[in-house]
Amino acid sequence: MTAGTHILGGILLAAFFQLPIIPAAFGSVLPDIDLKKGLPFRQNRTLFNSHRGITHHIAIPIVLVFLSLYLRDHYSYEIGRYFLSFSIGYASHILLDILNPLGVPFSFKYYPRLSLKLVRSGKFGEIFVILTLVVMLIYFVDSGKLSYAGFIDKDILEVLKKLIEEVRG
Repeated sequence: MTAGTHILGGILLAAFFQLPIIPAAFGSVLPDIDLKKGLPFRQNRTLFNSHRGITHHIAIPIVLVFLSLYLRDHYSYEIGRYFLSFSIGYASHILLDILNPLGVPFSFKYYPRLSLKLVRSGKFGEIFVILTLVVMLIYFVDSGKLSYAGFIDKDILEVLKKLIEEVRG
């Protein structure tokens, strides 16, 4: 998948859970930080020397979600919420890459991989995924299941309101 598709997926998932979208957008592209390491036709691919290696492991978003819930409940609600949004974006990246023929690793080695083999990056299948995500986003907003407020972090709005009141007052 392309970066734009991953960002759209992260934003949709964060908005669905009414989480801030900016951390989700960052989380949705972070797994591809390993792109420079991935060399085509590398013989002995491992989780640590190739694209869609350790940063795409299916366990990473699970650990991130649990860590964010711990932070939210035991440290700071706001930090946990932002980290949860980031984790949801990261998870959306992994879920979208499962659709790709290369898939994502789920063991301690590069292979075997979890893949539905449905969509190749940059091909018609990805356009279909993008259109599906856009239609879902429009449906959620139009049906009232998702408000526009889901796109804006309510905590930031409260902080801005307090700042405006202090400046006025």
